[in-house]
Amino acid sequence: MVKRILLLTAALAAAILAGCTSAPSHRSPFEAKADRDGLDPLIDAPLRTQAVCKGTGLFSAGMKLGGFSFECPDLDVVATMNELRDAGWRVETIRIGHQEVDSEESGSQLTVTMRKVY
Repeated sequence: MVKRILLLTAALAAAILAGCTSAPSHRSPFEAKADRDGLDPLIDAPLRTQAVCKGTGLFSAGMKLGGFSFECPDLDVVATMNELRDAGWRVETIRIGHQEVDSEESGSQLTVTMRKVY
């Protein structure tokens, strides 16, 4: 009898541990703001949502990254880095393009990959 209880307890513990280590379920893609009236896409995005945002202009020396605007088509917003950070987004990667000259202004195109962390 004691042997059966121990085996049952061990099997139950193994089942619980197996459930804890299973892969997370696949989340559906984030819906654009147009489909979610009244909600702010920056704040209301599900946790761990990833978005790729492209700078709206060229980034050059002397500019502050916090005030630089990014267009995030997945979220259907244009926001500064400070606005993204305040809404719970964090930078995963920054890609800096080649230096370009546009209308006597020089700089590089920035693309950032952001992740919603809170």
